[in-house]
Amino acid sequence: MKISKLFAITLQSKTRLIFFSVAEVYNLLLGLYLKDFLVLSPMLLTFYLLSALPALFLLIDVRSKSMRAVIFVSVGLILLMNIAYTLNCRRVIAFPTVISLMFEVLYFGAFVKSSRKDSFVTKICVLAVTALILVALISAYNFVCKPEALYLSNGGATLWDTQTEELADEICADCDTDAEKVQAFYGWIVSNFEYDYDYYPFIQYFDVQKTLRTKQGLCFDFAHLFAAFCRSQNIPCYAVDGISYKDCSDRHTWNRVYYDGTWWNVDITNDITSTANGKKLYGFHGLEGAFVPDEDFFITKIY
Repeated sequence: MKISKLFAITLQSKTRLIFFSVAEVYNLLLGLYLKDFLVLSPMLLTFYLLSALPALFLLIDVRSKSMRAVIFVSVGLILLMNIAYTLNCRRVIAFPTVISLMFEVLYFGAFVKSSRKDSFVTKICVLAVTALILVALISAYNFVCKPEALYLSNGGATLWDTQTEELADEICADCDTDAEKVQAFYGWIVSNFEYDYDYYPFIQYFDVQKTLRTKQGLCFDFAHLFAAFCRSQNIPCYAVDGISYKDCSDRHTWNRVYYDGTWWNVDITNDITSTANGKKLYGFHGLEGAFVPDEDFFITKIY
């Protein structure tokens, strides 16, 4: 009986270490893939930590229902924050982190069947990891729901990497003022990109690498690329979503950028298509503030 019990514990420990190893390898590969973004985006780094931290639970020999409940609640809160991140910031990076969380859910839900009292050290370890997760959750909540300097942030709907920042530096290398930099970004995008009439994504989100590689996109892509360039140079810039007053099916995204003491409306997409069709450009229109209503579109979101 004792030998059988010892074998069961050993088998349980091996299973736990296998799940931990798989989870850590997955998170390592995810971190390598996102390394350029993690350096520049505190928000994305926080969500990456929310993917990696729960794997530490697999190092702890948890058997009691109460401690497993703490783990499941922690994972549940992370899943809810991932959903909020996906909806508010339109970032599909939440899905890869969910895959990592499933390792913990699967192990503690399917492979830990015995129930006994946990040691004091086990409880302390579970609560310590939970505390780290709660700190990360609070940070994630502040990034998503209470962002500061949203018009300069990297990690929301506007997400760029190191290569994008280097490209922005190159484009405005000869510029001395913010106005010159903004005009350089505007001119470069209008001259080098075309509207992709065949692309209708089910979930619309900005992929900076794809946009720069294909030199094509929709209004959402162009607006966030322009915002990424501006923000990388510490120039305040918003992306604006709106619905046409004339046709509720007509949705659009454009920018509001700040330089020379004034906020300006700029519609990159309009000027890309106007250039291709030989029509008059929209250019830059001065505004009384960043949040004033638009003449043609009912604004649904400024971010």
